[in-house]
Amino acid sequence: MHVPVNVNSIIQRSSLGYLGRYIADLFAGVDFLLLGATAFLVYTGLNILHYSQQTVGFFDKQLEFLWAGIVLLVIVSRVPYKFWTHKYVTPVIYVINLGLLLAVMLKGHSALGAQRWLALGPITLQPSEIAKIVVIFSLAAYLGRRPIKNFWDIFFVIGIMLPPAVLVFKQPDLGTSLTFGAVFFGMSFWAGATICDVLVMVSPLISLILNAVNPEWWLIYLAALGGVLFAFWRWRGWHVVVRLLLIVLIVGANYGTGIIRPKLWGLLKEYQQKRLTSFVNPYDDPRGSGYHILQSLIAVGSGGLQGTGLGKGNQTQGAFIPERHTDFIFAVLGEELGFQVAFLVILAYAIICIRGLTIAFQCRGDPGGSVMAIGLMCMFLFHVFLNIGMTIGIMPVAGVPLPFLSYGGTALLVDLVAIGLLQSIKFHGSAPRVDARLS
Repeated sequence: MHVPVNVNSIIQRSSLGYLGRYIADLFAGVDFLLLGATAFLVYTGLNILHYSQQTVGFFDKQLEFLWAGIVLLVIVSRVPYKFWTHKYVTPVIYVINLGLLLAVMLKGHSALGAQRWLALGPITLQPSEIAKIVVIFSLAAYLGRRPIKNFWDIFFVIGIMLPPAVLVFKQPDLGTSLTFGAVFFGMSFWAGATICDVLVMVSPLISLILNAVNPEWWLIYLAALGGVLFAFWRWRGWHVVVRLLLIVLIVGANYGTGIIRPKLWGLLKEYQQKRLTSFVNPYDDPRGSGYHILQSLIAVGSGGLQGTGLGKGNQTQGAFIPERHTDFIFAVLGEELGFQVAFLVILAYAIICIRGLTIAFQCRGDPGGSVMAIGLMCMFLFHVFLNIGMTIGIMPVAGVPLPFLSYGGTALLVDLVAIGLLQSIKFHGSAPRVDARLS
């Protein structure tokens, strides 16, 4: 029996099948949880800027950078992340970044006592924001090929991180400089440094803080530092005499750091000193250095569970909150959208950080991609912790933007590129190798 063949039906089914496979390939490996959390944060930030009466024009500018950022996110997510850590690509990017940072010092624009912005034709960029992603590239490229096997390897990593960090600090941009430190410690630990190695590197900073707060605590800390290092630090790799000598030198260096603290303190600008000390007791200078924190606390507290509504916050719309579109945008969020939305925002940040950690863990077979994912996660985690912490008065005001929410075109571009990189690592990364004898 002859069955008639419907050519149009066959063509239609084959076309639909091809289209389905194309769509499946297009979305293969997409981390929808990561992108969903990012989209929610961007949407929330745009709404806050749109309804704020004191930020006219910021919404339109942020929206323009958003479209450019989405394009960059898609491109970066499809380009294999190994391109950025190639031995011929990374040095070029690193040198260009140093050139931009030097150009800022020579011909940059100043605002609020800092020289951070560089005009390139009609576009104004903040090279210190770009430097964060470039440092992550550079450290991932180095640590992917040379993981940390002993304590001295850490100093090569410091040598890569230090030049851009010093140039950014000189702008001055204390917040971004601290971000470099957080990224450095996280990536070094993931690449093989021990907890005691990290303690040794961060111990001078702890000495500075304790010496300023309570000299007796500082002396107790020095004794405890020596004891911990003697008990746990590289005790299998070094001779006991070498370890004792190094521990004495480290404790001595910490003691010297505490002694010269007043001189080191003088390296900071006056407004930076006030920012770092005002959070301890902002009521000492409620109209000066403590003003930012006090007004922020009032705004967050008055928002309650549901908030006053977008565009209806007394603290926000009355311009009582300084830098409410950048550093203190979380205070606006707390006042006008309340705790319920603030909680969802924190949850979205937690999702991004957890996904970054998960991607790093899943790609352990490729050290470069894994350590890059950790660096990106540390960047987001540090920014969120420091920004929200300074908003609610538990951290010093360090001028760090809140990712995806704070106004700033360059910062938004960098944040979206970071999400694209995480997506690329997930898509192109290698899973841990399994020993065939165990399978």
